[in-house]
Amino acid sequence: MEKTMGERLRAARKAAGFTSSESAAEALGMSKSTYRAHENGQNNYGPEEALRYGRKFKVPAYFLLTGDSSQEPHFEDVELEDVPKGKGVYQTYADGNGGSKIPEIDLVAGLGGGGLPAMEVSARNGISFASEIVRAQWEMPSWVLQKMNVQARNIACFPCQGDSMAPTISDGDIVFLDTRHRVPSPPGIYALADEFGGVVVKRLEVISNPRDEFIMVRVSSDNPHYRDKELGLNEITILGRYICRVAF
Repeated sequence: MEKTMGERLRAARKAAGFTSSESAAEALGMSKSTYRAHENGQNNYGPEEALRYGRKFKVPAYFLLTGDSSQEPHFEDVELEDVPKGKGVYQTYADGNGGSKIPEIDLVAGLGGGGLPAMEVSARNGISFASEIVRAQWEMPSWVLQKMNVQARNIACFPCQGDSMAPTISDGDIVFLDTRHRVPSPPGIYALADEFGGVVVKRLEVISNPRDEFIMVRVSSDNPHYRDKELGLNEITILGRYICRVAF
């Protein structure tokens, strides 16, 4: 029985037919040294990496992290007739294992894609979505939420489209946001409404002096093929701060 996270990862990799850590890293599209450090125990991996490894190696992410395969975060489709109608915050709820369900919103988080249907800004809860646009639920146990230092009721997730944030975020990844964070402080990755009514995921950083009359923000992509922009804070609408992603 594998006792450490690295040992479980190595066993899962071999069982999946990858003869070396290098071949696994290449298939995962990640740095060989980063993967090697996770497998040899030099560095531990977190829930995000465990979900990525579990999907590639066909093993439960929960097992990779804890050695226990009896529980596993998963998502399930939501039938629209089962979802309360009308605008407002989609209410998450606890499951029997202390976890909570997180809504996946039917928006496209990508360069100029999707739209912002049935969205309202709320000072108390960040962003509220009409419940009829919730297309799925992601179930996460309490230990994952604690790792992310956030409560489920403040999380929403979106399917990402486009390569503007590659290699950090790839086309098809599910991006999880903390919708309470509406200003780019500290600097980092945020989702925001674009000028076409869509949703984009970008790296934001305040670049003006605090004493300046107008707050200026640098809007940048991790993909060097996209140019940076400098916009006033009053020109952008931040939907939430990036927490993690699930890679596909």
